[in-house]
Amino acid sequence: MTHSSQILYFILYNVLQIQYPRRPQMPDQYTKAYDLMIKTNHYLIKGGELTPPQNAKITRLLQENRITDGRKKTFNAYWYPRFYIPPHNNGKKLQTIVPISPGTSIVADNAYEFEILRLLHLFQPKGEVTHMIEETLNRLKHTCFGYKSCHYAECFEAGMMVLRFLSFAAPQDKDWLQKQITVYNNHFADRRRHSGVQKYYWLILSDMPQEIALPEIQRQKEIILDHINRSYIIKNKSEDILLYVMRNTLARLPEYAHIKNRQPYIDEKSGRLRFNSHSP
Repeated sequence: MTHSSQILYFILYNVLQIQYPRRPQMPDQYTKAYDLMIKTNHYLIKGGELTPPQNAKITRLLQENRITDGRKKTFNAYWYPRFYIPPHNNGKKLQTIVPISPGTSIVADNAYEFEILRLLHLFQPKGEVTHMIEETLNRLKHTCFGYKSCHYAECFEAGMMVLRFLSFAAPQDKDWLQKQITVYNNHFADRRRHSGVQKYYWLILSDMPQEIALPEIQRQKEIILDHINRSYIIKNKSEDILLYVMRNTLARLPEYAHIKNRQPYIDEKSGRLRFNSHSP
C-alpha cells in the first residue's frame, strides 16, 4: 500500500467508518485527535479532496476532543490553549505537521490547538468554531510571542505557529501578519535551528494571503528550488510531505504554476525520491 493509500485508508476508516480490519485501539482519545489532525492535514496538502459528509465527520470527531474545564485549569491563561491541548504522550512533545520536534509545551500545545481550529474553520466556519477562533486571537494579543515580536528561545518557533494561525483566522489583519513575518526574517539566522523550521515557514507561505505571501516566496524561491530538486532517501512514511509543501509554495508563483498537480516519484536508478520542478 502506498503512503497516499494509507492516508486515504485512515480517513475512510475513521471518517466514513468503512469496514476495513480494525486497527489497534489508541490509548487516549486526545492521541486519536492528534493523529486525525496530522493525517487529514497531510492528505489536504497532497491535494486530496474530502466530501461534505467526510468534513462533517472530521469536525464532529475533533469537537468531541475539546478539553474539559478541569483540564484547562492546569494551564496559563494566555500562553497556553484553552480549547485543545495535546495528549501527554509520556512527556514527549508531539511533532508539528511539517516535522519539528518542539522542545517546549508553548510550541507543541499551541501548534496542536491552532491546527485543529484551522480544520474546524475549513469545514464549519461558524457558530462555536468562530467563537473559539475569536477567543484565541484575543488570547494571543496578551502573549509576547504572538503579539510583541518576541524572538527569544522557544518564542521564535511559537511565533511561527501564530503566523500560520493568523493566515486563516485574521487574513485581513495585514499589520499583524507582517509583524510576525518580520520576526522570522530578522531572526531566523540568529542561531542554528531545527531543519524543519525553515520548511514550516514554507508551509505557512503556501496558505498565506497572496499579496503578502508572494514577495516572501520570491525571497525564498532559490532556497526552495535547491531543496525540491534534490533526491531524498525515505526514512519514514511522512517524509515526502516536505516535497508537497515545497510544490504548493512554488506553485503560487506564476512561473511555477505548471507544477501545481505534479507528484514526487521514485527514481528507477537510485531508488530515491525526487520531484521534477522544470518546465514541461
